[in-house]
Amino acid sequence: MNTGSYRINNGAFTSAAGTIANGDKVTLRLAASSSYSAAVTQTLSIEGQPNRVFRVITLETDPNPPTPPPPVVVPEPVEIRWSAYGKLTLPVDQDGKAGADEIEASALDNYSSTYWYQPSSGQRAQSGYSATGGETVFWTPVNGGGTTETSSYSRTEMREQVVIGNSRINWGLAGTHIQKGTVTVTQLPTAMSSASRALLVFGQLHSVDNSPPMKMIFQRLSNGTTEVISAYNTKRAGGASQNSPVRVPIRIGEKFTYEIRLIDGTITTLVNNIVLDVRDMSSTWANEQLFFKAGSYLGNNAQTATGYGEVVYSTFEIVHE
Repeated sequence: MNTGSYRINNGAFTSAAGTIANGDKVTLRLAASSSYSAAVTQTLSIEGQPNRVFRVITLETDPNPPTPPPPVVVPEPVEIRWSAYGKLTLPVDQDGKAGADEIEASALDNYSSTYWYQPSSGQRAQSGYSATGGETVFWTPVNGGGTTETSSYSRTEMREQVVIGNSRINWGLAGTHIQKGTVTVTQLPTAMSSASRALLVFGQLHSVDNSPPMKMIFQRLSNGTTEVISAYNTKRAGGASQNSPVRVPIRIGEKFTYEIRLIDGTITTLVNNIVLDVRDMSSTWANEQLFFKAGSYLGNNAQTATGYGEVVYSTFEIVHE
């Protein structure tokens, strides 16, 4: 990230923390890249307000400019075979066993319910989203009644199984591990308190025996704005959560791409090819066994919100090398 400065009204530019009053004018200054057609970003943080990310892009003035990169293209839906990924956790408890119900991978090719289904072209989800074919809908009510042992929040979420049907075989920090997809968050719960946020997790890097090292979060803040961030647990158990320095504004119903890269202990998170954070987790999470998760895992329950969360996956891919 570029190191910038700011000034209040007509004062001197500075990078130190300052104090503003209602009506003050804040001007942000940052140095452009020394490269052609390159972007630099800077985040302006004002207490009580959402962070604002500014970007400066240099002009293409090179007399022999390189071929510009292609524009970001959101892939068209391609039917995802989730049975090759792992098992599904549902937001209900109806099978007579303790905890949230699960659908094993071997049953997913023929499974469909209110909570998880692959709509046909033109079919509308509960949120009103109109499918074009190939998508998968993850629908999660706040009052589903089925939760896992370690959470009081409902989820309709896939759990990766490297060996299908076996959750005991996972992977560690070494090597390259990537989960990426194209997602549309079509509905969030409504927080009961106007000062509270509503959120859901649509992707996770999880550990077998501890907290998830990283979660991809879509959230609505108390001022009504919506954004995507990545959040990190600083310790395996009991650690504080730290959010990514970059937050990408995304609207409800707006399709976007995301990527989680874990390469030899370093996690890189991206949304629409914008880097949210790069973080070395090797010292904190050494020797942990890990797996990916994807879907709609709520950050609210019936005590804090009403309604439901709905996520539509259009493309999905994992890579292990």
